[in-house]
Amino acid sequence: MAGFTREIESADGYSAHRTGEIFHQTFKDATPEEIESSRLRFDRDRWCENNHQQKIWKQDLLAPVPQGQQGHSVFVVKHSDTVTFMCGLWAVVLSLTNEAGKRHKYPIWTLGAKTGNRFRCSPSGIRDLILDQFDQETYDAWKALVMSNRDGAYEALASACDWLGQKKKVGFSYISGRSSIQLLTDMGVRCERDHTFLYPHYKTMFEDKLLGKTRSVYEEWLKTASNEHLVLFKQMVANTKQQNPKLTEAAARQQVMSTLHEMGVMT
Repeated sequence: MAGFTREIESADGYSAHRTGEIFHQTFKDATPEEIESSRLRFDRDRWCENNHQQKIWKQDLLAPVPQGQQGHSVFVVKHSDTVTFMCGLWAVVLSLTNEAGKRHKYPIWTLGAKTGNRFRCSPSGIRDLILDQFDQETYDAWKALVMSNRDGAYEALASACDWLGQKKKVGFSYISGRSSIQLLTDMGVRCERDHTFLYPHYKTMFEDKLLGKTRSVYEEWLKTASNEHLVLFKQMVANTKQQNPKLTEAAARQQVMSTLHEMGVMT
């Protein structure tokens, strides 16, 4: 889609921080008719990403999830007409204006996956691009790598929802292809006909997904943990976040859990 035409690369951006605000489902659901009316003069074909032939280096395509700067934190790139949130191998862009500079009633949002050194959002286009330059095995390896970093998508989506909540907006996007619909549906995003919505209250859902992996292990450990170990855990999480403010709660908890496993505390 058009949201990534600025060639946003994974090294761009500066640290973004979500607010602690919880948004509720108070935003009016837009009907398909209202959406279509608001886009009456908009050429839907412009939403198809231009996957022009771009040389992709295999080492960039299959590079592991970056640690540190891009591995656990959300980074933002702001332009006058777009805001992009990046984490790991995923990015969400919010397009704020049309080509004439008029502000969108519903900011256009796009979810993209890192393909080489830039983000792309068309699953079929990405597949064709990779297969044109490599083979099925390489494409399968790239897909497995990206899907293993779904937490990056949740982080970027939660930050985009936080931004939308602050602006009292609802994100809107056209979608095409079964793969896109399946991915977004699995992530909990509402899809209807050929469009999808990104609501501010989804922020809580995405953050719950991030904490879900560690929550079950943590809650199971709590059943037998001593008060001493419980205090130790909470203090270590606080210290970890203080030492690295860019870490999310889920990332800090995961680091502490790994450390306690190595110490033999969480077994």
